[in-house]
Amino acid sequence: MIQKINTAKKMADYNLMSVVRATPERTLEIAKACYEGGVKMIEISFTVPTAIKSIELVKKELPEVIICAGTVLDPTTARLAILHGADAILSPQFDAEVAELANLYQIPYCPGCHTVTEMTTALKAGASYIKFFPGSAVDGPKLIKTAVTPTPFMPVLASGGINFDNFYDFLDAGADITCFGGLLANGNAATIKEHAAKLSQMLAAYRNKH
Repeated sequence: MIQKINTAKKMADYNLMSVVRATPERTLEIAKACYEGGVKMIEISFTVPTAIKSIELVKKELPEVIICAGTVLDPTTARLAILHGADAILSPQFDAEVAELANLYQIPYCPGCHTVTEMTTALKAGASYIKFFPGSAVDGPKLIKTAVTPTPFMPVLASGGINFDNFYDFLDAGADITCFGGLLANGNAATIKEHAAKLSQMLAAYRNKH
């Protein structure tokens, strides 16, 4: 079974991800709106105490959606997320034990790294994507370009500060996955669906040209 490889490939194929910190009911509302707009990935952050309930609810109602457990800082949280339906593990930092657990369960692990040393260490430990976060605090596209120059093989997940205006800049820089907070998590369902559809159209147009 090549679960990890298949999931990691789907993540790159889908590219777009909504980052959610909300109640289970609101999380499902956002996930449905995103899905109807063409966005098939959602990060459910463990900064919210009801994250496991949200994962279970979205998994039950939208089994086609890739669910990423976010802000996973330790192996206990990672295992709980996986056992309750998470398809991938995201974190703002690299943890060797979390990497080991994710590899054991054949789940993609996407740790946040800030130096090339951290990035290569994470890749050696089996990370599927290197998370560049927060993109809003730095020039995200510039940072990605700088980091991938000596490591052009590095798979990139970009999170924070991405919007309609700079979306293509992140893609040009090499972002295999792009994560959106406000655009794909704030507002009513109709607005979220509209934003998801616009980003999906922009991604399709970009890929048609490249």
